[in-house]
Amino acid sequence: MLPGWKTKVCLLLTLPALIGLGACGGGSLSHTISNSKLKDMSRQGQLWIYDAENGIVVALDRLDEARDELYRIKTQLKLADRRISAAKKRRNGLGVNVSEAWEDSLEYLEDWARARIRLERFGVNVAKASIELAKAQVIQREDLLGDKDFTLKEFKDQLRKLQDSYDRRRKTVRKLRRKARKKEARWRKMRRRYVAQTGDHDSGLWID
Repeated sequence: MLPGWKTKVCLLLTLPALIGLGACGGGSLSHTISNSKLKDMSRQGQLWIYDAENGIVVALDRLDEARDELYRIKTQLKLADRRISAAKKRRNGLGVNVSEAWEDSLEYLEDWARARIRLERFGVNVAKASIELAKAQVIQREDLLGDKDFTLKEFKDQLRKLQDSYDRRRKTVRKLRRKARKKEARWRKMRRRYVAQTGDHDSGLWID
């Protein structure tokens, strides 16, 4: 199946189903509200929750993008391996060095892409926490429960902690991307030098 197929399927769910989304990413939350408690909410309450659900759609799009990027990098890694083998058969030492530098940069990109997928899966959980907070706010605003068995602070703290964790993880992912860019810059420099020395533009070693 194509990369991101599970996310594509999840996006076919109705908005009420998205409220309880679990299979498409993220993890379980400590504080949740059953949809049955919202059966008497007003139209305005529904719209408020639907607005929060937009965050799920954005988070799933980001997860799909991350998965597609990893798929592309893995495809390029296979190609890089073939380029190394071809250069070795031609006993082209310089070509081997450049191709191995490309493979090295792609391996760093792969590490970044995998970390990005983990980040965006976590981002789905952040979006789910935002929906749960919206549900709690609707219940409080419309007084749907008499004596409530929760406080808004629980849901606000849950979202804040998850968002803070997401932000910390995102910094780590960005560091991995910077490392990958340095490796990519090294490869491109080696490639330019190779072309200048050999005039070889068409050997099939160069894939941007």
